[in-house]
Amino acid sequence: MSALPTPPDNLNDATIAAGMGVGAFLIRALCADKRESLPALAVQTVLAGLVAVLVGMASKGWFTEAQGTFHLAVAGMAGFASPELIRKGLSLVRGWRSKG
Repeated sequence: MSALPTPPDNLNDATIAAGMGVGAFLIRALCADKRESLPALAVQTVLAGLVAVLVGMASKGWFTEAQGTFHLAVAGMAGFASPELIRKGLSLVRGWRSKG
C-alpha cells in the first residue's frame, strides 16, 4: 500500500484561514458590548475578512519590503471598520430607495 497523498498547500492555507475566521467570530461574539444575532455576526465577520483581504492585496504593493508588515496593519484596520462602513452604506442605499 502506498502512503496517503499530502494535501496541497492551498488546502492547508484555507484551513488555517478558516480557523482564524472562527476565532475572530467567537471573539467578536463573546466580547461585544451589544448582543447581535449569530447570523449577523457571521456576515460581519465574513465581510470584514473580505475587506481585509482586498485592502491587504491593494496595499501590499505600496510598501517596500522593509515596511511590508504595514500592509497587514492597514488590512486589519480596514477589516475592523468594515462592518460599520457596510452598515452605513446599506442605510444610505435604503434611504435613497425610499426617496426615489
